[in-house]
Amino acid sequence: MSNDMLLAEGQSKGSRLRKIWFVVVLLFILVTGVIVLYYLLNKDLNFETYKTVVGKTTENSLGSLTLNEVIVDDNQVLLNATFKPEKDTHFEYQIFFFPQVLINGKEFTVRNGGQSIAQSDKTYTIYSSVKLSELPKDETLNLDIRYNDWNGKKAIDEPWNFQVEASQKQLQEDRNVFSVKKKVKLIDGQQITIDKVVSTPISTTIYFHSDTALNDAIQFNIQSRSGELWRIDAAYPLNEGYTKWGVRLDSLYLTEKSYHLIPIATGGNDLGSKIKITKK
Repeated sequence: MSNDMLLAEGQSKGSRLRKIWFVVVLLFILVTGVIVLYYLLNKDLNFETYKTVVGKTTENSLGSLTLNEVIVDDNQVLLNATFKPEKDTHFEYQIFFFPQVLINGKEFTVRNGGQSIAQSDKTYTIYSSVKLSELPKDETLNLDIRYNDWNGKKAIDEPWNFQVEASQKQLQEDRNVFSVKKKVKLIDGQQITIDKVVSTPISTTIYFHSDTALNDAIQFNIQSRSGELWRIDAAYPLNEGYTKWGVRLDSLYLTEKSYHLIPIATGGNDLGSKIKITKK
């Protein structure tokens, strides 16, 4: 089973605080068939160029946690860790860690999700996906990774902490950006502006914003010149006011010069005509 938690960012006495908006429990692995995090971080896939191998272990009263590797994607950090609980620590695949990630000393987290996979009764692989409101443009990022949240319910008294330098140089070179700047009217009369589409070898994300908080969800189809179609429907807010959004599809890399973008209402109806997007 995987778990997903949305986080908001706020300010209190000059420091950025995290607030839980809501927790969404996703489907069992046997139902979904493929869990994206597993395949993105599986060593058999060709993402070695974008990985930072860590291999560091820290311990506390709950057990030892080894951070194996980190992948920096477009406004997203993927983590792969191994947890070995102490004998008196109750742990199972339905328990999750929600790590806090500071980047260059700042927190940009808006969504935190992951999954736990039992390798044996004493060892678990912990996959985490930390989605961000933005990401500094520096080629090398200083990551302060703190596993300080137990199942979204309580703080870990002695967090597992890791300091990692991760490069996004190759990702920046391989990233494709499609400028859109197109307004779309929703069924309820609200209006959004589609800003851009960003595609990397790891994921494709559509960014859009509205003047007021959105009432209805919105999805997108992306169509290639040959007619191949992908549905992108995993939307998440990028700010606490629910006016900035991202819609991401992992493991989709757009490499052609142009595509068509089709906004879709929740009921499946097209919201206007196709929008041609062209790579910068």
